[in-house]
Amino acid sequence: AWLRHALHANRQGQQLAAGLRPLGFALLPPVEANGVFLELPPPVVRKLRARGWQFYKFVGDHGYRLMCSWDTQDADVAAFLADARACALPPRR
Repeated sequence: AWLRHALHANRQGQQLAAGLRPLGFALLPPVEANGVFLELPPPVVRKLRARGWQFYKFVGDHGYRLMCSWDTQDADVAAFLADARACALPPRR
């Protein structure tokens, strides 16, 4: 069971990273497991947190850690990516 859960979490991390790359976020190291380390601008961090997302400042001034777990679903990754996309775009006028 632990291997199945770990493989699932790692796949979700890969899926999350693949969705973040086209949004222009800099991934810090390559994603090799269930953790995604990336740089996020402060306005994006504030907007994502205002939408209820929780993640940790991890390295440097703007480096954050996003983690996927055994129970992270495709819908969770899709929802985060949708919010990240919306938060990264400048407001419409």
